[in-house]
Amino acid sequence: MVALAAVLLCGGKGSRMLAGGVTTHKPLLEVGGMPATRFVVEGLLGGNLEFSQFIIVVPPGREKEYEVALDGLGCRIITQEVALGTGNAVYDSLDHLLAPIEHVYVSFGTQPLVRTETIEGSLEVHLEQGLGFTLATVVMDNPYAPLLRDAEGVVCGSVETHLEGAEMPARGETNIGAYWASRAALDGVLSSLHDDLFREEEVRYATTSGELGFPNEMVRGCLAAGLGVDGVPIANEIEMLGIKTPETLAAIREIVGE
Repeated sequence: MVALAAVLLCGGKGSRMLAGGVTTHKPLLEVGGMPATRFVVEGLLGGNLEFSQFIIVVPPGREKEYEVALDGLGCRIITQEVALGTGNAVYDSLDHLLAPIEHVYVSFGTQPLVRTETIEGSLEVHLEQGLGFTLATVVMDNPYAPLLRDAEGVVCGSVETHLEGAEMPARGETNIGAYWASRAALDGVLSSLHDDLFREEEVRYATTSGELGFPNEMVRGCLAAGLGVDGVPIANEIEMLGIKTPETLAAIREIVGE
């Protein structure tokens, strides 16, 4: 049996929520009668996959809140000391992974609508093809983070229309915020990206934003390292919906209620 871990990222200051008068940390807002991150973990536990480990990455000072919210689920809560991007948050989790772990599922405590079928289906492709990095994707209008393929349909890159200023195509394939990475890709590619780009004296990365992203950097890094990358277009647009504003929270609660 393949040893699996799940790493859930629970960062962010929640400025849009604060503007709407909500002070609870976004991944702890109630969905389906429980904190959103607990909803995500319980969904993973209720599926067909057996996870050996759950790691929850949280901001400094939030540890106790998450211990209470996730009580009884056996999650390991770790701290991202400085908010330096999703790639940095995943990097911070690497020292805490159990030795036998071979593949890691990465997602967010603010995305409770990712379906079990999407998670399991993308892992099946990930394992069958022996990939280093696999993205659950959806084909949609105005994709936020388009996955790029060559004439043969092979993944050749990934761009970000907001932070990187890439041009947004009218229609394309984009990741939904649910990823599988092999341990080899994380220990090799992600660790190398951190080592190459982190500027300790400045406490930032040598990137445009100063942060280390995760999906786009892993796509490029794995391709450069000769590790397989693919997108699995089995998701739907609803799964992309995350807790960002009071309006998106209300929409998620309505969908879960249905």
